[in-house]
Order: sequence, then structure tokens, then C-alpha cells
Amino acid sequence: MEIARLGALFLPGDALEDVMPPERKEYPLLVSGAKGRFAVTDEIDFVEENFNALKRVLLLTERIDPQRAPYTALWIRRPENPSHGEIMVAGRALPGEGTDIQPLWPEILRAFAGQPTRRDRNKGETVYYPVRNSDEDIVGVLEVTENLAPFFV
Repeated sequence: MEIARLGALFLPGDALEDVMPPERKEYPLLVSGAKGRFAVTDEIDFVEENFNALKRVLLLTERIDPQRAPYTALWIRRPENPSHGEIMVAGRALPGEGTDIQPLWPEILRAFAGQPTRRDRNKGETVYYPVRNSDEDIVGVLEVTENLAPFFV
């Protein structure tokens, strides 16, 4: 929890809000498939300066305690469906949930409501910590995962 708290202190929430250009903040096309509706896009455009600032802080956060070797990621809610979220920026590795737009689970929803939350997993522990902008609004959630066993062998 202390790694997430420190990382969230230095994350520029305003950069997270503006990491995607305005015209890309909502996906333009939804398609129905075997697994339900999903977005179809060629690529996601990022505002390079904001993306790099966030990535830098995530990588530095992962180095706070090298013995734990945590993974970090920033989650946002989808503007067209706030009950769903996705990873906007990840540190050196992607989290176990992947990068798809997906329904948000109780622990991350508590973080979006302002309460830092811990989730024990069979391979380690994950902490979700709210990220605020300069107006003190919660604009995302920092995920910090400490894996006791690697995902990929």
C-alpha cells in the first residue's frame, strides 16, 4: 500500500485526463461479437508529452522497492460506460487483467470512489489507489501488483 500511496502522490492526474486527444476519448465504433460488444479501432492516439510523463512516474514507482519488483498500471473509466474501465498506461509489464475494456470489479470501484483498496490474489497482492487531478477529482486508479510467482515462465 505504501508504494501505491507514494506513486499516486507524484502522478499528474491532469496528464491522465489529457493522455488521449479529445477526438479519441470515446471509441468511434462498437461491434457486436461472440463475447458481446467491443470497440474496433485502428490504433489509440496518445498525447506524447502526457503519456511519457505518466509512464516515467510508473517506472519510477516500480523502483521504490526493488525487492518487491511490483508492476504498475493506470486505469480509467470509459466515458461512455463508467461501469467499465481499461488500462491507459502501464509500467514495465501489463497487469493480469489485461488491456481490454472490461467491467470494473468491487476493489477497483472502491478506489474510484476514493478509498484505497487491497486485493489478495493466489500469486500475490494488488493495491488500487485513487489518482486525483489538480481539482482533487478522482480521474483514475493506480494499480500496484506484487507477484510472488511470475506470470510468464
